[in-house]
Amino acid sequence: MSVRANPVRFTLLPALGVAAAGAWAIQSQLSLLLPMSWWLSINLVTFVVWWIDKRRARRQAFRVPEWTLHLLSLVGGGGGAVTAMRTLRHKTLKPVFRYLHPLLAIAGVAAVAWAWSR
Repeated sequence: MSVRANPVRFTLLPALGVAAAGAWAIQSQLSLLLPMSWWLSINLVTFVVWWIDKRRARRQAFRVPEWTLHLLSLVGGGGGAVTAMRTLRHKTLKPVFRYLHPLLAIAGVAAVAWAWSR
């Protein structure tokens, strides 16, 4: 089975698995709350996935599906997406990326702040 036939299996699920493992490692090593650990981990993974997509775009290879980028931002990686957009200058012309991902970043920070205050 190829990436093109099943992009969820080869893009989104590995990214979420790495983020979950990273969140567990951060929580166990730094004794942070789970929401903060998840937020740090998913933002780092989201940035890396955006970097991979930018690299593949330059090489004209098979790209990471856009909905994978959206879903990673939706589950807390909005900050990593916005950072990747700014530093890598990637997906900055598409309005859905330009306006949606900053809103998702703000929502992620608000969710972590809410969880931290509890």
